[in-house]
Amino acid sequence: MFRWNDCSEGHIIIGMILTLTSLICLILTTFSVPFIKGIHFLSVPAPISVKFGAFGYCPSGSGIGAGGDCVGPKVGYGWDGDELSGWAVKAMILFGIAAIFMLLALLTLILSLLKVGKFMWNPIYFRTTALLGSLFAILAEIFALILLVRARNRFDDIGLRAKYGAALWLGMVGAISAFLG
Repeated sequence: MFRWNDCSEGHIIIGMILTLTSLICLILTTFSVPFIKGIHFLSVPAPISVKFGAFGYCPSGSGIGAGGDCVGPKVGYGWDGDELSGWAVKAMILFGIAAIFMLLALLTLILSLLKVGKFMWNPIYFRTTALLGSLFAILAEIFALILLVRARNRFDDIGLRAKYGAALWLGMVGAISAFLG
């Protein structure tokens, strides 16, 4: 049955909370624009008015793509200018891979606590999937920072004041909590 003694030690509860926090943040980051319109990595104001996400971008206003039609969902979406690098946009898939590994880590931790099967008693399954999830989350955040800092600087060079969005910070919180979990 449920191993309450393991939970009362505290480190299991902390690991479960950090893993769940990481999973939620990585899922929200993965399903940013064009899925969830309010969560984006980078926004560029008028005259272009574009919000960039993990698998696409959504233009709006009177500039490019008037009418608000989103581009994507697509791994490695293209942008007309050279502000975004193609390889770094393709690396955004790492947020989704990290979220999958963190989901597996959470499931193996719960199954370990419930004593399901002989093999689930060993915490190596949780540790392995959590380690892989944190590595993918850290890599995804590094690639996102490289892409977005370069893109913001390039947009600033042509006179557009680009701003970072919530997805960048959600990804960072997800990577940090995955690392600590």
